[in-house]
Amino acid sequence: MDKKSTYSKWENHRIVQLSFINNLIIGLSIALIGYVFNFIEPSNIIFNCNQKFFFWVGILLNIISVAIGIFVAINRLEDFRLTAKIARNREKNIRENIQADRNETKIIGKKTWNRFVWQIVTFGISFLCFSIVILIEYWEKLT
Repeated sequence: MDKKSTYSKWENHRIVQLSFINNLIIGLSIALIGYVFNFIEPSNIIFNCNQKFFFWVGILLNIISVAIGIFVAINRLEDFRLTAKIARNREKNIRENIQADRNETKIIGKKTWNRFVWQIVTFGISFLCFSIVILIEYWEKLT
């Protein structure tokens, strides 16, 4: 196997994994919101001030995580569209604007990875906030 085909193979794996993890985080975020609302549904749960704070921070960050995940998916679609345009122009031996398009795909790629990291960070912090809410509620029963 030559270097180019090896790189292409691993680049394809990276693209597939990014899509999978992006979709996984979106799904987990939505499931976490559903779980938390199911958790607070019983009328006998009354949050204290700390729980309310962590609940609202968690909700806000979770919604932001889903929104960022959607932006990542849209950004990736734009990147794929532009990459396909570059490949089509290269096959047709059209060289004008290829470098500008390549530079734009690099910018889009950096935005994608940056937003992807923020998606994971916001989800992680929201999960931590919701965990604190639940642990405060069940602390007496757990200790």
